[in-house]
Amino acid sequence: MELLARLCCAHLPLKIHDLADIEKCDVLRAEQLIEADVPFVLHERGRSAFSGQATVMRVTAKGLNAAKQRG
Repeated sequence: MELLARLCCAHLPLKIHDLADIEKCDVLRAEQLIEADVPFVLHERGRSAFSGQATVMRVTAKGLNAAKQRG
């Protein structure tokens, strides 16, 4: 939810490079709190990694409400 709060105040669209934040974007997108392009996950030698950066286009109304309730 910390990332969601940061995204509410960010100038969008925003590119996300940090792997941990990309994972969080994937969860927020799945919950329909943000609209984002999240890269594919590559599986190699028992490890998983995202194939690039994520781009957050907008925080949805549902995401804005969730951020307000937490704030």
